Amino acid sequence: MKFETTRFGSIEVKSEDILIFPEGPLGFPDCTRFTLIEEEKSHPFRMLQSLDNPALAFVVVDPLVVRPDYHFNVTLNDLKLIKADDTESLVVYTIVTMAKEIKDVTVNLQGPLVINPEARLGHQFVLIDSDYTTREPLLQSSSSANMEGSPIKEEPQKKAV
Repeated sequence: MKFETTRFGSIEVKSEDILIFPEGPLGFPDCTRFTLIEEEKSHPFRMLQSLDNPALAFVVVDPLVVRPDYHFNVTLNDLKLIKADDTESLVVYTIVTMAKEIKDVTVNLQGPLVINPEARLGHQFVLIDSDYTTREPLLQSSSSANMEGSPIKEEPQKKAV
């Protein structure tokens, strides 16, 4: 299928590359269909392009690139929103807010985008009881901690038996 965008012009998107955010990202409830655009020159950043609004695209990044110690908990009800049985195959991105100066670029660690690639479903979670903010500096001194694995942890008391 072809979609017109303001940033990338006309793009071809396969049906299996369409991600559905049933509630839309925060502030955009009418934008439910997205695709990830990855350009090698922009690595590790990607664009989450709306297929409902040609002008809406978010720069996103794996939060572990920014904060290797980043993690948050989800419940079984949270997982049901994106038809996931566990956190193993989920992909997490955070939205990047661009600025003129690189030192002023921030990421929203309080509102991670969690995607179940198998179901092609996504949801933007809001981390209520966390120390993360919506404007964490992209460039910060961080340890060279292990960036493998997932930042999502299932709450132990909520696991299925």
